[in-house]
Amino acid sequence: MAALHIAQIEYLSQELIDHVGNAHNLIGRGAFELDRAQKTLKMLVTVQEQWIHERDSDFERP
Repeated sequence: MAALHIAQIEYLSQELIDHVGNAHNLIGRGAFELDRAQKTLKMLVTVQEQWIHERDSDFERP
């Protein structure tokens, strides 16, 4: 019976290592995607501000 428990411990330990590795990779990927989203949002806000400024300038012209 001890051999079965040892085999289960080895298997579950490897499963845990694999899951932790996958979680680490997902966290890294998530951080990368959040950085890209932040950059895209900044560009969107910049373009929107430019558009609003141009639109307001057009309304001010006689």
